[in-house]
Amino acid sequence: MKKVLVLGAGMVARPLVRYLLERGFGVTQGDIAPERASAMIDGHPHGRSLAVDVCDTAAVASLVAEHDLTVSLAPPPFHPAVARLCVEAGRHLATASYVAPEMASLDAAARGRDVLLLNEIGVDPGIDHMSAMRVIDGVRARGGRILSFRSYCGGLPAPEANDNPFGYKFSWAPRGVLMAGRNDAHYLVDGARVTVPGARLFRDMRLLHVEGAGDFEAYPNRDSISYIDIYGLQGIRTMLRGTLRNPGWCDCLHNYGRLGLLGIEPVDLAGATSADLLRRLAGAAPGEAADAAVARCLGLCRDALPVANLRWLGLCDETPLGRERGCPLDVLGDAMLAKLVYAPGERDLLVMKHEFTAALPDGGRESITSSLVAYGEPGGDSAMARTVSLPLAVAVRLVLEGGIAARGVARPVTAEFYRPILDELEGHGIVCQEKTELIDRNTGDEGGE
Repeated sequence: MKKVLVLGAGMVARPLVRYLLERGFGVTQGDIAPERASAMIDGHPHGRSLAVDVCDTAAVASLVAEHDLTVSLAPPPFHPAVARLCVEAGRHLATASYVAPEMASLDAAARGRDVLLLNEIGVDPGIDHMSAMRVIDGVRARGGRILSFRSYCGGLPAPEANDNPFGYKFSWAPRGVLMAGRNDAHYLVDGARVTVPGARLFRDMRLLHVEGAGDFEAYPNRDSISYIDIYGLQGIRTMLRGTLRNPGWCDCLHNYGRLGLLGIEPVDLAGATSADLLRRLAGAAPGEAADAAVARCLGLCRDALPVANLRWLGLCDETPLGRERGCPLDVLGDAMLAKLVYAPGERDLLVMKHEFTAALPDGGRESITSSLVAYGEPGGDSAMARTVSLPLAVAVRLVLEGGIAARGVARPVTAEFYRPILDELEGHGIVCQEKTELIDRNTGDEGGE
């Protein structure tokens, strides 16, 4: 029996663990909270649960050596350390997170030990890579080339569960959601490089319609330009990867950044209320109400959505924070997590859309879209959990059964990954719908869009 170590029993792990157990793999679920690990295994005879602290290098190294492959669902900063232990033990690793520089530096060592360190095998990143590369390789097989590529993805409440003024509920870690709003973004439009500082990220927004899902705010996500080489799209004119949210999110997050609520530097909170923190950030006058101070600081009226939503979260109340120190981002995240949660039986929604322009050998051009709209299961797994962990689970099975030959630090951007994984995901109802339209057959200029 092949054995898999899963580090982390968070919000997206259950479909992965269940998939592997049902297919006869031995699974050890480790988490710092042993009750979460135990609930994940749920008494299955091929599984066991352990209390595992990923900071305990010796304990993790011993567990890694006992298993054929380790899945790291721990917080992203821990992945490179786990990967090093996998290389030292000659064991494979899989994770849904982005390739960090520390991870990339392990490529040669992993190849030398015949080890695969597979990253970005979730949904975004993951399914986005695989569905994009299926289209890109299909265009190349016809002798064409990609001129423009825009890709967007977001995890949101299903319409019937979209019942709060943020239009959002958490299906993964709140800190990760808010930290992503601090990142600079880099992308390419009509051959020109665009850099958006984190402070302006939510102002670089457009509206995007996704058939079967609705209209969303779309804003850039991290460094899109680096994916030109990853996808083999040298010479492309437009390259943009973005995030989707419901209308209103970008205005709120932009203004919270201006206020300092996305700050990560610890501040003294001893004896402070949430309203005290807002007054401090806004530079309130003596006796000034928290919402009034925020509105004045941001140049908004007190009924503007960003201010009204802070009141709705309770952050304008005189509620003790109950901590000696902390950063504003975590205070905001805690308040959001208390109210932006899925009620039992509510569904979430995963929306993804790729937009391509392709040049054909006969001088024509095509507009190609690939869209994924996936809903969570009422009373069951969320769409986010399924779309993150099922690609990961299928990849783990393929690696352990010898169906993946890649070694070193890898992403799922080649046919050996995307063909079998996308095919199997369709059986789970995770289907990327592709649509092609001829848009021009007379142009001689292949440089623009």
